[in-house]
Amino acid sequence: MRLLFLVFLFPFLFILEDTVEARIYCPLPEHGIWVNDSAAAKELSRLEIETKCVDDRLHARIRAFTKCYPRDCKWGWTKAKQRDGGGLTVMLIGFLGSKRVDVRGFDDRLDAYMTDISHDPAHPDKVKSYTLKRK
Repeated sequence: MRLLFLVFLFPFLFILEDTVEARIYCPLPEHGIWVNDSAAAKELSRLEIETKCVDDRLHARIRAFTKCYPRDCKWGWTKAKQRDGGGLTVMLIGFLGSKRVDVRGFDDRLDAYMTDISHDPAHPDKVKSYTLKRK
């Protein structure tokens, strides 16, 4: 009788385990407005990150700003994806090149890696890292 009960219960344990692993808690640590007060021209000066969960699915978007004069240049809101191991990634597509931004939040700090991807194969990709603080 016990064996029959265990055989019946066994498949449900895997379903329960998958449900627990799939659960996402919002907002993510990356949610918020992040600033880089020491940004030089053309460097990442600000990130705005919005995250929300609907039916255990993550919806995230990022808006990036780079240092320009007289005011910062901004990229529009772009859908972000969750990275394996945590954090978010977004691809900002421009006319002459694109930027991939990978972010990961820790308390009141955000690590951001911006990869400049040229559409010209003769120009190599450039990666720069930034540490932003919560506004």
